[in-house]
Amino acid sequence: LFPGVFPSKASFTMHSILVNHFLQGAWYPKGGAGEIPFHIIPVIRKAGGDVFGKAPVQRILLDAQGRACGVSVKKGQDSVDILAPVIISDAGIFNTYERLLPPEARALPEIQAQLRMVTHGEGGFTVFVGLSGSREELGLEPTNYFVYPGNDLEGIMKRYLASPREEAANNIPLVFVTSPSAKDPTWEMRYPGKSTLAIVTFAKYEWFEEWKDKQVHKRGDDYEDLKKTFVDAIMQTVFKLYPRIEGRIEYLSGGTPLTNQHYIASPRGEFYGADHGIPRLQDEVIASLRADTAVPNLYLTGQDLCLGGFMGALQGAIICASTILKRNLYGDLAWLKMRLQASSSKK
Repeated sequence: LFPGVFPSKASFTMHSILVNHFLQGAWYPKGGAGEIPFHIIPVIRKAGGDVFGKAPVQRILLDAQGRACGVSVKKGQDSVDILAPVIISDAGIFNTYERLLPPEARALPEIQAQLRMVTHGEGGFTVFVGLSGSREELGLEPTNYFVYPGNDLEGIMKRYLASPREEAANNIPLVFVTSPSAKDPTWEMRYPGKSTLAIVTFAKYEWFEEWKDKQVHKRGDDYEDLKKTFVDAIMQTVFKLYPRIEGRIEYLSGGTPLTNQHYIASPRGEFYGADHGIPRLQDEVIASLRADTAVPNLYLTGQDLCLGGFMGALQGAIICASTILKRNLYGDLAWLKMRLQASSSKK
């Protein structure tokens, strides 16, 4: 699940880096993921920047010389142009190049060459569960579980993705199960007697594609019935892992690749952006997909620039910032680490 590709297409080196990252345990923000923007936004504003919510970017603006000079965002029913000397896109390589750039920039040979080097990652399916009962009552653990139905990971993945959509839920190859509430030391104080689970697996975009033009929450009974087959199959695995949650579910919601497409603008419902199999990690591709683009003043950041997942996206941000500042920020981070360690040892 880490790289989001077939085992045969996963890079051993990349997987080793990810496993090493988890060996001493993962981190979870106190108060939940919302604490990340809550603390980052004041820093941005203190530096003279600003953050807009519910203002999707419609397109990247270019000046007469073909340089990126701003973005057009939708605010209510209006479009507002925001001008800036540097444009950084975390929308992913496909959204940035195919949706946000005007046709003349999209047609640049360098950009077309980059697009030919990458493919879309696999779509994702999520289940969110709200429970009555504390972590102790329900036996929930602050642990990430990867549950597989067998040892032939390659075979079960291929069989699943080759399934017709009516049979796919019977062949789910893995589920990732975690309890955000159990990881958060502030949860019980904020929401006493309540708990949550989040479950993730893969799902082909094509299984749900016929409803892509339907309005969210109004996709019809056939869509909801198909979604329910996945939710039911996934929950049977979760009940085996946490049997005490049966009869304690207060909220249950499934999200398909179309859900991801709607809420996080992933073109084909993918979690990890561009596919990060071995072809993506070849020398030529790594050398081509840099933070700076063929459009002057436009930069890429996030997981498509580096690796999939949260840590991969952070690495993409460091690479992008280093490119713009013309300074190796990894050196700064190493110095900061030593400084913090020295400060900690004095306490």
